Amino acid sequence: MTRGLTTAVKNALAGTPSFCHLVYLGFSTPVRKTDNAFDLTSSIEGSSNTYNADGTLIGIGNVPESNAPIKNSIDIMFSGVDQSLISTCLNNDVLGTDCKIWRGVISSGALIADPFLLFHGNLADFAIDDNGSNASLGFTITNHFGNFEKVNGRTTSDTSQQRYFLNDKGMEFSALNVRDIKWGRA
Repeated sequence: MTRGLTTAVKNALAGTPSFCHLVYLGFSTPVRKTDNAFDLTSSIEGSSNTYNADGTLIGIGNVPESNAPIKNSIDIMFSGVDQSLISTCLNNDVLGTDCKIWRGVISSGALIADPFLLFHGNLADFAIDDNGSNASLGFTITNHFGNFEKVNGRTTSDTSQQRYFLNDKGMEFSALNVRDIKWGRA
């Protein structure tokens, strides 16, 4: 997959650069993090933004690539996160939030302009592990093909039936025998 790397990035890659990630989570108050040793400022989103190097971004999963239009996901892991980020995830509808991950090239202690977009997708899932002394937060980001497999409409569940027909018990046990329901003629 061609990335359209700038000349400055290509020149930096010819040397011995180091790399970093810039992560954008499009919550109501956007979160910008980096796994670099120091804060980075970049204008990749159109205006100058600071990506915090607070040590909480500890891992980004392997980036899947394919020449076919299929659903791909990537995992992002945070550790030692503050309660405000966990509270944002628990108290808001964050699933479907826009997320972007860039890979930046560091040369001579500075971020080369125009980091390249590594992954763009939506927040599909998150998991919180809080043991009282340390909290970790994991995100699964899915590309825009993730919704192609989603089937909209009603389901064969009691909850879906109650939404439209209150007190109807026709689907009360459907979860137990959903494969045995005969629709129409047998």
